This record gives sequence, C-alpha cells and structure tokens, in this order.
Amino acid sequence: MTTHFPTLPRLLCALALFLGAAWRPAAAQTPDPWRLTAAQVDPRNYYGVTVANGMLGVVSSPEPFQVKSVVLAGAYDQYGRGRVSNFLNSFNLLNMYLEVDGQRLSGKDMSNFRQELDMQHAGLTTSFDYADKATIRYTHYALRQLPYTVLVDVTITAKKDVSLTAASVMDAPDALREVQNYYNEIDRPHVTLSLLTSSAHSSTGKLQLCASNSFLFSEPHGQEPKVIHEMWDSNMHLMKFNKVLKAGQTYSYAVAGSSITSAHHADPLNEAERLTIFARLEGKERLLSFHAKAWDELWKSDIQIQGDAQAQQDVHSMLYHLYSFSRAGTDYSPSPMGLSGLGYNGHVFWDTDVWMFPALLVLHPEIAKSLLEYRFRRLEPAQRNAFSHATREPCTRGKAPIWGWKKRPCGP
Repeated sequence: MTTHFPTLPRLLCALALFLGAAWRPAAAQTPDPWRLTAAQVDPRNYYGVTVANGMLGVVSSPEPFQVKSVVLAGAYDQYGRGRVSNFLNSFNLLNMYLEVDGQRLSGKDMSNFRQELDMQHAGLTTSFDYADKATIRYTHYALRQLPYTVLVDVTITAKKDVSLTAASVMDAPDALREVQNYYNEIDRPHVTLSLLTSSAHSSTGKLQLCASNSFLFSEPHGQEPKVIHEMWDSNMHLMKFNKVLKAGQTYSYAVAGSSITSAHHADPLNEAERLTIFARLEGKERLLSFHAKAWDELWKSDIQIQGDAQAQQDVHSMLYHLYSFSRAGTDYSPSPMGLSGLGYNGHVFWDTDVWMFPALLVLHPEIAKSLLEYRFRRLEPAQRNAFSHATREPCTRGKAPIWGWKKRPCGP
C-alpha cells in the first residue's frame, strides 16, 4: 500500500521525537529520498547509526571496522542504572581490525571518510582512503530474513602493492560474566569454515547469551586464506588471515554471525553456531539477495510526498526506523530508542501505543500485531504488579460507577 501526502503527516512528525531520525546529509543539495550521508564526522560528537531487523540492532562507530554496540531484543536482566530490568548489550560479533603493511588502521589514518545509510535496503556503508595505499569500503547489515544474523561486507582496493592482515574480533561486554570462548574448524570435501564462538551469562545469571561468526571468502573452495585463531583474554578472542594484493587489485571478504540467548532458544550455544553455519553455506550473494527482497516487500507500504524532498527523506527515515525496530511474528514492542542502544533501559512506554502503533497498523498490520502481542502476553504480570501497589475498588460519581485506586479520591 502506498499513501500519498502533499505535506508531512503530523503523526510521523511526532515519531521523530522517539526514533532519532535526525542524521542529515552534510552537503547542501536536494535530499536523496532513500539515503542519508555524513561526510564530516566528529568522533567526540558521534551517536551512531543503527541497522536492525526487528531483533538485532548494530550501532555504528566512527572508528574504522568497529561497532559501537549490538542490541538484541527480548534480552533483559538487572544491571547498571537502578534495580530494574535493562536491555543487555550482546556480544560485539562484528568488531574487526585491518592491518596494512603491518600498520593497524585507526581514525587518524583515514581521509575522505564517509558514511551512508541506505534506508531502502538497510545497509550502512563506510568508506575511506588509507594514506596512498588503499581505498576501503565496508557495509553492515542486520539480515531481515534471518532475525538473529548480521553481516559485514568488506572491499579493499590496493593503490600499490600491500600486505593485509584482517581480523574478526569477538568482544564480550563488561556486564556479562562467566565468559567462555570456543574456536572450531570444520573441514569437509565441499566446504571449509572457521567458527569463532563465545558464551556468557547475564549479570544475575538469568540468561545465557551466545554468539558465533565466520569468514565468508570469495575464493573457490580450497583456495581460501588460512585462518589463525588467537586468544587474547577471557573477554576477547579473534580469528585472522593474511592476504597480499597487487596495485590495482580489489579483494572482498565478509563476516557473518549470529547472536541469540536462552530467552529465545533452549540451546543458544548450539543454535548460534547452527545459524552461523547456515549463513556461511548460503553465501554472501544469496544472503544479501534475500535481505534486499525482504526490504522491498516492507517498502511496498510507503508514504510518498510530492513537492518536498526533505519531508520525503524525513518520512523514509522515520519509517525505516519503525520497520527496523519491530518485526512480525514476535511479541516484542519497540522502546523509544528501539534497537539503537540502551537508552530508556529498553523499556516500552505508552509512546509506542500512541505514536508508533497507529502508523504500523495502517502500513503493516502484521507487524502491528506483534506490538499487541507484547501487551497481551504481559497482561497477567501487569495485573499482578497493579495488585501489589493498590487494590481497585469502585467509587461513584453521580450514578455511574468509576474505578479508582483505594485510598485515593476519584477526583472532582
């Protein structure tokens, strides 16, 4: 369903307050309806951009090959601020580093740095030049068709002969405890793959959180680079490979990984590895093709605005965040910050029902149903909570019975 509006709808204006849709192009030109671009980034004033699939959110960093955080819907425990249930940061399964001629890249080594969010197909691309040696480009995805799986696609073009060392780093957030790290190599006649896996418990031990990832190489089977595993400490381990490029040569590789908890699956450790193996066997091209098709299906419900390019971009940004932070077939509902971080502790407020639900009900009722399921499935705990704090008794105003709280007047 496509709806046409001559001006920006009030409902979606309000959504901007809750979905953080203010990442605007740096250049003073006609806004692209589908792309948000930043060409000048101040690391000291950087909040990150999120790619999410309604289950997993990946938040960007201004540092090359780094991810600020990975947020998994439905994973809560008590830690941090107050003695209340909070969203948990999951394992940072997409952190990476790249060394060129033995020198590890950092923010100070970059020029022509640029980040671009493709809202149509939900990919965040970072590109930059490293000295006079290489041009580097990578894109983060939270795969829409696979709720627990993410992918980063890397392309390096050598300007002169260079030697590369590329690493995938599995990093455990400080709030997790009892971290266990595993590394497995699976060698079969038709495939060779390396699995970097970690498991830990949440702060109170309530949940088990697990993550796994693997390199996806472009070389034919048997010609892939040799992968080396390194254990640095109890909270971090990595796998890496070496590659030599000639001047003008372009090389691509990817990392796909999955993150899941005992709140989502009875056997999260094996499930994380199974999902990663599936992604590795599917291959990058199939994964990204099905991801794009899933987003094309979402955008069949769109709001198109004529005569105001900035309003069109703003509305696409708001809808992009709504679609990214919610998902059909669940009983989850987005918090004000969605899957973009731990703001508001990941709690769901009335804002969702007043501002987000109506737009989803019109554009994607199957997603809106998940928001209703969230309220319905939690009705009994809400009633217990109400009982613990007050007893409901009828009071009267005129002839009509009015329900108010015990020891509290009904009001004038």
